This record gives sequence, structure tokens and C-alpha cells, in this order.
Amino acid sequence: MSLIDGVFWGALLIVLGVWFLVRRYVPVHIPVIRIIIAALFVYVGIRVLVRGPVSRDRNTVVFSESTVQYSPDRGRDYNLVFSSGTIDLSDASATTDSRLQVNVVFGSGVLRIDPGKPVRVDMSSAFGDVEAPNGRSVAFGDTVYTTPGYKEGAPALHVHATAVFGRLVIQP
Repeated sequence: MSLIDGVFWGALLIVLGVWFLVRRYVPVHIPVIRIIIAALFVYVGIRVLVRGPVSRDRNTVVFSESTVQYSPDRGRDYNLVFSSGTIDLSDASATTDSRLQVNVVFGSGVLRIDPGKPVRVDMSSAFGDVEAPNGRSVAFGDTVYTTPGYKEGAPALHVHATAVFGRLVIQP
């Protein structure tokens, strides 16, 4: 968090706290909540203009289109938020502890996996759509897709793929 962010949030909390303390004793009605909400919108707008809407996380794409490649040092969460893009997990290895999370929120994405590797994809959706290569899809709820090489109990890549108000297509 930068110094400007800290000053903004500190000032906002101080104003809110003072308003809660004196609102019963001051006969003047000031719409503080509306002013705070307006200040939040102005702050977010200025922050997007100054810094841009791009997230600093290498695995998260926000307000843009991008391709994210799997790398063991990149972490386990891959996100597309208000974006479209491709998340390529075809280089991910199948070990006993290979668990990855792929999320699409208000966007569309393609999840690439290697069909020759043992992969289990737990697909879930809320007001969205997750489609598997075998034609199985989920629009609201949960289902599972496995590659032909997947064997229950054997080492495999486990992916939890979620779409919320978005669409995710799994492709080999």
C-alpha cells in the first residue's frame, strides 16, 4: 500500500468515526454516508487513471486480454476478472499434491490442459458456464471432468475451475 492509499483510507476512517460520535449531538443533517461513497468512487477512479486497472499479481488478469502460462513458481491461483484470456496449464506436472485454482469472474476464458496427462477438473459455476471437451458443461452447480489418463488414487493434476457470471472452456 502506498503512502497516498494509507492517507486516503486513514482520513476516510477518521471522518466516519467522528461522524458516528457527533451525529447524535449535532442538529445539522449532513449526508456523510453519501459523501463517503462518492469519495470512494472518486478515489477508485483516480487510482485507475494513475496506476491503470492492471493487477500486480502475475496470475491475475483484470480489464484486459492475456495468456497466462503455468510455471511452478507462479503459485496455484489463476484468475480472469472482467477479462478474456487463456490459462495454459499444459506444462503442469501431475504429482500427488498438484492442486490449482482457475477462476473466471465477469469474463471469458480458455483453460488449456494436456489430455495425455492425468487431470481431474472439478468444474463449478454460478450464473456462468464451464464447458469440458467431452461435451459436459455446468451452468449452475458442480460436475467433474477427467482426462483419459486419469486414474482414481494415482498422482494427477487437480484443477478447480470456477466461472461466476462468466464462461470457461476447457480445451486439450
